[in-house]
Order: sequence, then C-alpha cells, then structure tokens
Amino acid sequence: MAILNCSISPDAVSRIHDLLVCLGKFGETVGIEARPEKFTFTALNSSRTAYAAFSLDSSSFFLSYDFDGHASATPGRFTCQLYNKILLSAFRSRLSENRNADTPIERCDISIEEDADATECRMVVAIICKHGLSKIYRLTYESVEIMHALFDKSTASSGWKISARVLREYIEYFGPRTEQLDMLAKDGKAVFTSFTEKIVDGKEILKQPLETAISIHVEDFDNFSFAEDMHIVISVKDFKAIVTHAETLRAPIVASFSRPSRPLQFSCEAQGVHCEFTLMTTGDYRGESAPPTPRPVATAPPSRRTSVAPTAPSPPKKSTEMPPPAKPASITSQVQKRGFASLQRGISRASQSQDPDSLFVPMDADEDRAWDPPDYENDDGEDLLGWDASGGQNSGFQPTLRDSGSHAPSPRATRSTENEESQKMSATQRLSQLHGLFD
Repeated sequence: MAILNCSISPDAVSRIHDLLVCLGKFGETVGIEARPEKFTFTALNSSRTAYAAFSLDSSSFFLSYDFDGHASATPGRFTCQLYNKILLSAFRSRLSENRNADTPIERCDISIEEDADATECRMVVAIICKHGLSKIYRLTYESVEIMHALFDKSTASSGWKISARVLREYIEYFGPRTEQLDMLAKDGKAVFTSFTEKIVDGKEILKQPLETAISIHVEDFDNFSFAEDMHIVISVKDFKAIVTHAETLRAPIVASFSRPSRPLQFSCEAQGVHCEFTLMTTGDYRGESAPPTPRPVATAPPSRRTSVAPTAPSPPKKSTEMPPPAKPASITSQVQKRGFASLQRGISRASQSQDPDSLFVPMDADEDRAWDPPDYENDDGEDLLGWDASGGQNSGFQPTLRDSGSHAPSPRATRSTENEESQKMSATQRLSQLHGLFD
C-alpha cells in the first residue's frame, strides 16, 4: 500500500538532482522523511560534524502531494534511507539536456510503498515522457529512524547574509587540498582564510603550507553582525558545497552562529526548497590566528642571532700605530707602594726604634716621602698614569690608560718613520693640473 503519492515538474527533477549532488559531498546515504507539509532529504557525514537537510514544500514544490499518515508505522511521518548513487540514477534523466530548451519529460511521479507483509519495500520513481514513453525505477529502501541536527536560532547572536553569486566567485581561489576555513571580521572586512593542518609522518611539516585569504567589504553583505577578532573555523569542503548549491538556486546565503565551538548554520530558500546546513565549529575569542603560522628559521650563525653586545672582552685589534713604551719600574713600584702606604708608615716608625742589628733598615727622609699618602691635587698627572704593556684588560688592580699620542716617540720609532717617508714616491702631477669628468 502506498503511503505517499506525488508528482513534480521537469524543473523540479533537475533541482532534486542538484540537491542530491550536494548531499553526496556530505555522506553516501540519504535519509528521507515524509510529512503532510513537506518532503525532506537529509545527510550526515561519518564524523557527525556536518548535517544537511533539504525540505521541499508540499504546496509550492510539487504538482500534487498526497501523504497518508495513518498508513505509516509512525503516525504523521515516514522515514527511510537509500544510497545516494541509487537516487541519482533515477533523477539523472535531464543531466545531458539543456535546461533552457524543451525537454521530453512531462512530469515525474513518485510513490512510496510500505507493507509489513512484503519482503521488500520500494520507492517507485516514474519519469513520464512525451509520446507515451516512461522510465520506471524501483528502488529498495531501508526503514530507519532519521537523525536531525538541532539548532536554536534564538541563541545565534551573530551572522551575515550575502549573495551566493558573490561568494561563488571567491571560493575558486581556495586551494583544492586545503581543509579548514577561518572566518574573521576585522577592520570593516570579512576575511576568509583557507589552510591545512596536515603534517607529514609526525614531522611537523605541513603537506600543503599554502594559505589563501580573501577579504570582502562589509558593504557587500546584506546583513552583517560579527564580533571582531573572533575566529570561526569550519571545513572548506562543506563550505564549497553549500555555496555551489546556493548559487544554482540563485538565493542568498544566511549564516547564523553564536561563538566558536558552537554549531553554525547556513540556510537559503528559493523555488520551494529550504536548505539548512548545520556545521560544527572551532576557533577562539582572543584574536589569535587558527591556521598554523610558520616560525622563522634563523640562517645566521648563533653568534649573530642576538643584538646584545657580548660581555666577554674582545681581543685587541692590530694597529700600525707606535707600540706603547715599556712601563717604568719606578712608576710601577710607586703605584704599588702607595696602595700600601698605611702599612709601610707603621713599619718605618717601628724600624726607627729598632737596634742596628734588626732586620729592618731605617730610611732617610727622601725615601720616606715616597711612602706618604698620594696627594692628587699637587701631584702631576704623569705620576698617576701608566702604560699597560701586557695587553691584558685585568692585569692589575689599578685602572690603566691606553694613549697612543701622549708620549714622545722613541728614537727607533722616529727612524722607522723617516725610512717610510723616504720610501714614498713624490707626486708626479700638481693638483692644479687635475681635472674632473665634467671640467
């Protein structure tokens, strides 16, 4: 006994073919649900992260629609499941025909038979052509319960609406092997970025490191309500399938969502077909980028990777200047003795009270003045400065000064300078005879 009898026009046959092609990108099987007010095709992907539903209005899409809800096992509704390829074989009659030209198809009759005593339940699709020709397809279905994705539009505080034709022009730029799509609102534009996160054998190397980003100005949208720096990440494959089908209906696409990690729904409606696509999302609120950003790899040696000056002293550079003279022993001993002035004065006082046989020999007044504390106001600067001939930075406790021109050159250095001057050639041309290129 048939629980459903309906008829559709030739244009409706082509629209069913288009929606079956779209459903084939979500799953291999197609769920069918018949109600008195609508006829629905559904598909759910294997990972259960994407759900698609096409509802055909019983009054506007069909030429005739008769549903007997009392004859169904479930009062008020009927559900079954078929393979997508089987349905495509029945609704492929107009695929090779020009849709704008006259077609031999007059109408398509669909009936669903359900009998508890029958060994097989069938869905019969009859293509009625001109001149009395007809094609009949008897498709065996499986009686199963259809799952629907729940989406509360009242909680969807964000969304946008745009023409499918506009999006169709942009999705062609997305790479064929990219997997994810990041949607972001920033600086008055909607940014759609396609990327992939696949790596090669766990080596943290992206198989397809290409990222493609397109920006659409907010003014191109009919409605736009999207918080800035909020990333919504979905599947590129699902997005392409949705936009492609919406473009065939010539209908605008409406996106409704609330926040990342919550379901997002795309919807469009035209010609008696209401489409809903519910997708699971990822992303974040903080404005950080969802696709992986490559970290720059330093190609310079480790010593050049930092701009901080090294703390270790650099070796002295070779210079053609006169080497410093050797440090006088008297100045060196004097500087060292002045460091121990207080100790030596105590020793000198004790030596005067000792007998001649003592180990300490008393000193005269001139030598005693050398042990006095340093007088920086009256002493000349030459007594405080000395040459560090050792070339080391920390050769002594006292600071040293390197000066290449404060002392007179030695006779040996003077003779070497005169020899160098004598070896130089005299000028062969006067400066007044020189002319420039443009003189």
